[in-house]
Amino acid sequence: MSRRSILVLCGGASALALAAAACQSWGVATPAARAFVGRHLARAYGLAFEAEGPTTLALLPAPRLRFRGVRVLNDGRLLAESRELEVQLGLGALLAGQAEAAALTLGDARFVLPEGEGDDRWAGPLARLTARLAEGARPLRRLAVTGGRIAVGEAGPDRVSDLAVAASWPRAGAGLDLSGRFSWRGVPATIVLAAARPLDLATGNPSPLKAAFGWPSGSLDLDGTGSWRDGPLLAGQGRFTTRALPETLAWLGVRAPLAPVLGRATLEGRFEARPDEFAMPALRLAVADTVLDGAGGATLGPDGRLALSGTLATERLDLSTLLPGRSDPDWVRAPLALAPWTGGDLDLRLSAASARIGSLEAEDVAAGLLVRAGAVEASLGRATVQGGTVKGRAVLLDGGSSGLEAKLQGTADRVDLGALLADLGLSRPVLGRLHGSLALDAAGSDLAEMTRRVGGRLAATIDQGEIAGVALAEVPGAEPVLRRGSRLSFERAQLTLGVAGGLGEIMQGQVRTGASALTLRGRVNLPEQRLAAEIEPVSRDPLRGAERRGEARSLYELAGPWAALRLRPLSPSRPPGLPTAASAYAP
Repeated sequence: MSRRSILVLCGGASALALAAAACQSWGVATPAARAFVGRHLARAYGLAFEAEGPTTLALLPAPRLRFRGVRVLNDGRLLAESRELEVQLGLGALLAGQAEAAALTLGDARFVLPEGEGDDRWAGPLARLTARLAEGARPLRRLAVTGGRIAVGEAGPDRVSDLAVAASWPRAGAGLDLSGRFSWRGVPATIVLAAARPLDLATGNPSPLKAAFGWPSGSLDLDGTGSWRDGPLLAGQGRFTTRALPETLAWLGVRAPLAPVLGRATLEGRFEARPDEFAMPALRLAVADTVLDGAGGATLGPDGRLALSGTLATERLDLSTLLPGRSDPDWVRAPLALAPWTGGDLDLRLSAASARIGSLEAEDVAAGLLVRAGAVEASLGRATVQGGTVKGRAVLLDGGSSGLEAKLQGTADRVDLGALLADLGLSRPVLGRLHGSLALDAAGSDLAEMTRRVGGRLAATIDQGEIAGVALAEVPGAEPVLRRGSRLSFERAQLTLGVAGGLGEIMQGQVRTGASALTLRGRVNLPEQRLAAEIEPVSRDPLRGAERRGEARSLYELAGPWAALRLRPLSPSRPPGLPTAASAYAP
């Protein structure tokens, strides 16, 4: 082998040996290394740097220092502490004798956020960082965190745990790419952030922003712009979806209205967001199988109470989930509570081409819903039900230990009564066009108690209808006679019912045919769903009315459960008023 070959081999071996040595970690004096890094942090950001040691140094593939037991403070207040910190040093600054971090890797780190408005521990360092970047200083190009935690205040509990972050920021004017995972309130979540330009945000200029958040029951995707002037502002397009909205809201620490009926939901559209305030001038909301379009907004109170407002429209609305479940035969005695429904505030205006609640169908619906602490108010501005118009208003108030207080008002105009009863799955004893009104109030801890305490007034008029199961024999010159079977056609039927304590008194009851009139008197027992009344047929012939003044009246009893009423004649000698059997609301 030639001398030249031997020299080349020796040189190569020496270079390999030097490279291997440079890749090794060498122990260095912790106070000197700490002072080397600390001088840069103090001069550039006003921060104090502490490290317990031991400390190691490696030169390849890039010069880096590894510290143990690290603490970073601002004016004596802790910003971050880490069991292990690796600092990759910028080569240019290092040759000039300065410590400039190009990349940081933190293991088992804990970050401390401000406790309140008076805690500005991060304000000064962030302002100095912004100024340095604006002057052309190089940013921290890479940041990695494993096993991290975030707390509010030095003595506060960890709000975020299991934090793992990888961030890349090649230069000050470029975008920041970040991905990571964390656990908040025991629920794991992921985050991906792209295209954000921190320098633009720090200097008050808008920056593009793409972000994606994910958790076991849902996700949130944002694509828009962000800015920071007197606080953060985001605007753009967003999509939020969850398989279990109550679970997601509870995880976020938010209390929402109508929580018992919330479930699967998707919200997407244009948005503008500030701290504790959110607006969507154009949105699409899918709840269960209903899709609504419109606009809305939300604000979040300091106690986590969510206030929602909106104007929404849909082609098809199904409100069947609002009905109480009847799988339990004792459902009318199930305790009623308003608190689960009023965890947040709601001011909603709603319109639907068609709507359904249970088996009841409606069209051209315009409604409103107002939810406040301890109160729910639902208003029906207009709805078409079986060819007629229905309007109404219902108010529920939290009565404390006494249960709920309810007020119900409504009107109906030219509703096809037979078709309405069919929709409700009931028999059709009466047909015709219904005009009516009601005003009721009740209170109680369950539906059964509220029925026993209901009071108010109901009035109904039915035009050009029929009564099933009864016939009226109208013979000229004789009193009309009621018989079972067939149908009774009438021109108009009127009923006015005064209700108190669950008992209804028939204040006015009349059925008019072409030649006769039936007068109805009696009572209705709402809790027991029974009727006890007497019917008196009268001829509308004025001559016949004069002849019958000296005659005994012809009376009939209509009594029994609503679903099985029985008609029978009463003795003409029985005095006027209710029969003895009827006074107990039973035949």
